[in-house]
Amino acid sequence: MRALPLIGLSLLLALTGACQRPPQPNSTQGSAASGAAAQSQGPVASGDGVSNAPQGIGWFRGSVEQAFASAKSTGKPVLLFWGAVWCPFCHTLKATVFVRPDFIAKTRLFVPVYLDGDDPGAQAWGERFGVLGYPTLVVLDPDQHEILRLGAGHDVSEYASVLDVALENLQPIDSVLPLAAAGKPLNADQCRRLAFNEWTLDSIEPQRYADQAAKLQAASAACPAGPERANLAIYAASFESQSESKANPKGVRVSARLSALMDQVSAVLAQPELALAAAPALMVLDASFFKAARARSPALAKELRDRYVATMDAAASSPHFVVADQLGFLDAKLNALMSLAAPHEQLPAGVLQSADARIDAALDAEKSPYVRPGLVNAALNILEDTDQYDKAYQIAKAEIDRSETPYYYQADLAEIAEKLGHKDEAIQLLDAAYHGARGPATRFQWGTLYISGLLRMAPSQDQRIEQAALEVLGELDGPDRIAARARVRLTKLDQELRHWNSGAKGAHQQVLQALHSRVQQICVKIPSAQPARSSCDDFLKQAA
Repeated sequence: MRALPLIGLSLLLALTGACQRPPQPNSTQGSAASGAAAQSQGPVASGDGVSNAPQGIGWFRGSVEQAFASAKSTGKPVLLFWGAVWCPFCHTLKATVFVRPDFIAKTRLFVPVYLDGDDPGAQAWGERFGVLGYPTLVVLDPDQHEILRLGAGHDVSEYASVLDVALENLQPIDSVLPLAAAGKPLNADQCRRLAFNEWTLDSIEPQRYADQAAKLQAASAACPAGPERANLAIYAASFESQSESKANPKGVRVSARLSALMDQVSAVLAQPELALAAAPALMVLDASFFKAARARSPALAKELRDRYVATMDAAASSPHFVVADQLGFLDAKLNALMSLAAPHEQLPAGVLQSADARIDAALDAEKSPYVRPGLVNAALNILEDTDQYDKAYQIAKAEIDRSETPYYYQADLAEIAEKLGHKDEAIQLLDAAYHGARGPATRFQWGTLYISGLLRMAPSQDQRIEQAALEVLGELDGPDRIAARARVRLTKLDQELRHWNSGAKGAHQQVLQALHSRVQQICVKIPSAQPARSSCDDFLKQAA
């Protein structure tokens, strides 16, 4: 599925089946190691879910509650892995990080918990810890306070050292960040932890982006010059540019804060070695940042473009990153070029040809079923971003037969087929993807994609839409199934159905009534004190 911008992931996950899209860690030896990495040890943290936990790490066997009880008795923090069997980047993390002896050794200092998103109770735990994107690693103290959050996308050699950073200071991360904003000094350990933390994976609502930017900017100023200050300034710039873009959708506003952060980003890019180290963080800068730079100063925009392109090219050739990661840097470069281009300006043909050649070489070389999925995702991102849908179609179609979770690529292929104008094929693929999906959370995720597709591409087929939606909504009928990820999707589906009906001047009212009634049958089983109850009750309320 189409990859997502990292900021705002908590909201956008509802719109797609994609897992987190970071650059991928390096492992040229991944094919040899990945077989062991992907072997299932059977049920772990949840007790009776199928988790596909890789061997080597002593994953805790028992419930999450028991894991925290063990943490209290041993004094060890908990290392929670949150993933999904279909998630390409989860496979990459398993095949490149979880097999490393240094990382395995470091996990012995934690209570490591492997939690698949379809394990019983997993979604409720994900909501409790504010974890939405797959994959995410969270370090928590025995009292369940978050210490550090990591995703895929770092140099694999960094993961063990980052865990060291967490072990050095178990102060909750949400108490560290405000220190600088309050004018208090930060020590070296605090700066390192803030800089390594994956802020883009936090469940932050758009209205809080500006506040988060201010805190990260203050933290950057409180840390010494170097990678820590650079990363924090880049994250601050990303939050601030997106905040200002959302506040001014019809124009471009460049505040004094964003201008200052742009200058910091430019200064980082002016130092090639520092910029290369910050390349994974630089990837979070999206069109809102580059368009604001162009509005502020054409000269600054050109300077940023040239330095950013040079940095991404260097990262795309760096042996510190796997090929999927390298393709991710190429995609970031292409998106920056398109964001900074004049209206109707096309990308140079040579740039696209070079990217296509890298894609072809990468796909020809990598056959591992555990490393390849992340690589395919990175390739599809480039092709879809540059409107090369025919080539993307062929790649996605070929992966369906290769994959152990073909429904993932069926949804990918459906999205591409729709863009090519093949609506019947797209609907058939979404239908097949939903009915082929496994696990309650995954089935609801893919089911909402199917319903959304029907509303867009077959809006007059009331009976088909009603039958499909009744089946998909039935996936929520069970314990802890309307947690954060499902709630966001349910809210989005509510909006889409209302829009569908209002666009037809109420002609689909009977369908909405039937769907409202079905969800109410689920709602009455949920205790009124649970957050899920209000979301459930609000579904098509009054619209039906």
